[in-house]
Amino acid sequence: MAFGYVYDSLGTNNAINAMQRAMKDFGELGITIKRIRTDNAPEFTTTNWSNKKAYKVKERPFTTFLSKNGIIHETTPIRSPQSNGKIERFHRNYNSLFWFKKCGFEIKFDVKQLQIHLNEWYTFYNFKRKHKSLNYKTPFETLNKFIIAK
Repeated sequence: MAFGYVYDSLGTNNAINAMQRAMKDFGELGITIKRIRTDNAPEFTTTNWSNKKAYKVKERPFTTFLSKNGIIHETTPIRSPQSNGKIERFHRNYNSLFWFKKCGFEIKFDVKQLQIHLNEWYTFYNFKRKHKSLNYKTPFETLNKFIIAK
């Protein structure tokens, strides 16, 4: 299952808000978020690379929010795109749907329009699109199988 939230800027407050929305959306499906992986962007964490053998992650408001909600925060290893390959491909797939060039000029959506179109795409992705990796079932069909098994 996948959800996405559109903001007009990066920042810690927006990252926390997106996490709150994700917790609500996944919670409505009976899913408790226990772990999240992010990149090392400043809205998530600050890393001290002065010692190359051991680096220290300073706690930021985003990490504090996760800790208070019992969620483990992992960050991707620096310079290891293979650890992020699935999400990068996922982003590429839906970015191509909403950002394109026609006849020499760019067509862009504002934040509100993009969120509407993104919600439609997530509905398709989660409830209608058959995924080869899920034996040609939708994510929702696969999730239901696990929920019913509980």
